[in-house]
Amino acid sequence: MRIGITILVCFSCFLTFGQRNSRDIPSVDLIYGFRTLHKPMFGSAVEKRYSTFSDFKWSSPLQFLGAGITVLGDSLDTGGKYFIGNIQIVAYLPQRISINDSVTAKSGGFNVGLTFLGLDAFPQVKNFDLIFNLGFDAGRILLTNPGLHQRNLYFAPKLSVQPKVKMGPVALSLFAEYGVDLTKDKWRKTWFGPGHQNNLTPYSNKIGGLSGLSWFVTLGYVLK
Repeated sequence: MRIGITILVCFSCFLTFGQRNSRDIPSVDLIYGFRTLHKPMFGSAVEKRYSTFSDFKWSSPLQFLGAGITVLGDSLDTGGKYFIGNIQIVAYLPQRISINDSVTAKSGGFNVGLTFLGLDAFPQVKNFDLIFNLGFDAGRILLTNPGLHQRNLYFAPKLSVQPKVKMGPVALSLFAEYGVDLTKDKWRKTWFGPGHQNNLTPYSNKIGGLSGLSWFVTLGYVLK
């Protein structure tokens, strides 16, 4: 409930945006990327696990695909600089993961990302942006197999950097975002999963289980 209220309050920031800066690059984007966790979700002995800083693998979860939009505005007095915000909605691609030596499951889920305090480091450059932004991610990781339906929710304030290039009606960009998860690392049963199942044991029951780096590329259509 708190996450939903926070999303609605922050989304209202977009409604206050006024005239946009024609030198910046608003766009509707397709997104593909990865989330690399700060620490393991399960024990390090399992073979197929989420990618982490200490054990990065291209083929490991969490990979995601989705869409987003970049909007611009000047509702605040920024001395001629324009605030830039992004909304991103992505789904984690289904992938197999090992929970322990004998149990595997399909990993999935979703993420909603919102930034609303972005500034372009080069506001006078027509076809290039270098945007620094603050915001948050909210979502869940879902693990399922025939006898298991478990979810892990997270809420992570984040800092992002985004170089973006405009080429005619097309915009290409690269995001790097680090988010700090403020929720405990806990797995819980879903509402419609099997009734008789124990909650999974996380690697750590402390705050920050899904902290990490999200990095992704976008291909967008420039909004005029």
